[in-house]
Order: sequence, then C-alpha cells, then structure tokens
Amino acid sequence: MNKSSIVIVAVLALAVGFALSWFVASSKPVALEAGTWFGDQARALPEFELLDHNQQPLTRASLKGKWNLLFFGYTHCPDICPISLQTLSEMMGSIEDPDVSGALRVYFVSVDPERDRPEVLSEYVRYFDPAFIGATAEMERLKPLTQSLGIAHQIRNREEGNPVYDVDHSSAIVLVNPQAEFAGLFGAPHDAMAMARDMTRIVEYN
Repeated sequence: MNKSSIVIVAVLALAVGFALSWFVASSKPVALEAGTWFGDQARALPEFELLDHNQQPLTRASLKGKWNLLFFGYTHCPDICPISLQTLSEMMGSIEDPDVSGALRVYFVSVDPERDRPEVLSEYVRYFDPAFIGATAEMERLKPLTQSLGIAHQIRNREEGNPVYDVDHSSAIVLVNPQAEFAGLFGAPHDAMAMARDMTRIVEYN
C-alpha cells in the first residue's frame, strides 16, 4: 500500500470514528444534574382514574401532551411534602423560557385519601402554586399508579376513631413524558435550580 493510500485509509477511519462517536452520543438520553431520564427505556403507565382538586377525573390520558412531574405525599406531612412542593414551585419560577415552563405540569398526588378530599387538596396546592394540581383516589384505585411507578406508601400509627396518624411515603419526584410514559425520576434531596436546568434540557431536546 503506497503512502497516499495509507493517508486515505487513515482519514476514512477517522471519519468513521467521528460518525460512530456522534451516533452513540446522540442516541443516549440527555445527561441530567439532579435526576435520571430513562429516554427510550420509558414505559407506559397503566390505566388509572383519580379525582383532581377541581372534582375532575385525572387519568392516563390527562397526562398526554405535556411533561408531567408527580409528587406523592399527604397534606398533614410535617416536612418532606411542603419542602418538595416549595422546591417544585421554585423550579417553575427559575425556568426562563416560557415555552419550557408552558410544557410542564406539576401534580401532588395524595396517598391519604380519607383526609385529603378535593377541597383540602385545592387549598393546599394553591398555597405553593395556583397552577399545581392536587389529586387522589381510594386506595384500590390509587395503587395501580403508585405500584407502576415504584412509589411506596403506608398508613401507620392509626387507631380507630383517631384522625391523627402518619403516612410513610417515597420522596421521589416522578417524570412522565407527553406520551404518558414513566420517563424519569428525581430523588431527594431536590435542588430547584438543577431541576430547572434538567427540565429545560429535556423539553428542548425533545
């Protein structure tokens, strides 16, 4: 092989290498600061039906067309829930591009349906952001959704006739894409600014 042929082969190999690197990089999900985005590994949610704080059904179809952030908790929660909802409010306020913020919806799903009726949820979520949506359902209707997302929750220290009790629950914020698929997860502790940058990357990438 003469010198010019060697040069041509080397150039072609370099070009193929760059093309392969670009393909591998472009086929990967966006790298996030604060969470994990599943990309092509997102999986469809099961059918479910909750009731939102406006007394309207919240179903799998309701989540289509937007990027959705779901946090599961309860209104009597002393710390994790108010802190997480405040963080989500700060996240929304930190997104500078109105097209990005307009592509997002935030849901607070109560895993304490007996105490968290729609009127209670309405007052609670509006304290953090008027655009937030509260929802819940009886346990048998709630569990298909929470189980599909890996959200653990359990009522404890409950005595008959006593309205005071605790609810253990996961602290993750779940990301659902516009196809109503489980698309990512933000674990605690939550960072509002990092989440704002992550959601901007995700919305702009897609």
